[in-house]
Amino acid sequence: METASLLAIISGVCWATNITIVKWALNRSRASALVGATVGVTIAAIVSLILALVSGSSLPDFEVLWKFAIVGIIAPGSSQGLFVSSIGSIGPARTSILIGTSPVFSVLLAVIFLDESWKTTIMIGTLLTVLGSALISWEKGIRFRQIGIVFAIATSLTFAIRDVVARHFNVGTDVSSWWSGTVVLIAASITLWIFVSIKFGPIWKTQTLKALPEFIPSGIMIGIALPLLLEALNKGAVNIVAPLALASQNIAIVILSGWFFGSRERTRQVIVAMTLIFVGGIVVTIS
Repeated sequence: METASLLAIISGVCWATNITIVKWALNRSRASALVGATVGVTIAAIVSLILALVSGSSLPDFEVLWKFAIVGIIAPGSSQGLFVSSIGSIGPARTSILIGTSPVFSVLLAVIFLDESWKTTIMIGTLLTVLGSALISWEKGIRFRQIGIVFAIATSLTFAIRDVVARHFNVGTDVSSWWSGTVVLIAASITLWIFVSIKFGPIWKTQTLKALPEFIPSGIMIGIALPLLLEALNKGAVNIVAPLALASQNIAIVILSGWFFGSRERTRQVIVAMTLIFVGGIVVTIS
């Protein structure tokens, strides 16, 4: 297996673990989704910074840093609040599977802006992934929480933009993925804290205390997952890395959420959706 594919799979499992932790943290803390997301990303930035320092890699020049700051503002900066809100609304499994629509956005954007090749197998795999995600939208009993579906789709679009922009900035460079991930997460946390200050004003400290310490494990997972994903995007094409990462994420999330939150997270329709996404990821990977 190529290094990019392996990194994508590991990153996907880490993201799945993070999603499971977020649902658990929301249930325990009753914190605002936005504040919880902000605390998680801030912890992630600290974790990634520590790993970057331990790695011994040199700090990139400013002309490189600002590019990854833009990536961080896009996602998770502008999307993490929506992401956490979706998890709270429709659950971790359905949120994760709906975010499986991002590969189709990633592939289309990469073909248009990065001149990446469009193969029939990639198209088939991507369509299978999207079909699996669409099944969740049609699931009975989920329509009263359609806002969560909208949040998940919006998050998937920002993830796709992030993947393509990161690929454009990172391809062929020797920038450490730990440093690029750190810059992305610092920029994202600053963006999120701005949102928190605007929404909560003087009570932001009280809201933040509600999110601690439950969201700390979430931050640890993000701090590991994002640099691995960036390294995968540096070594492999978007139309390979993005679907594979999401396929592994969705398989892991259905297993984890079903284990921790019960049968509601692993209904027959959820399992069918997961299977379609799994097959789609394999088709894209072997293309």
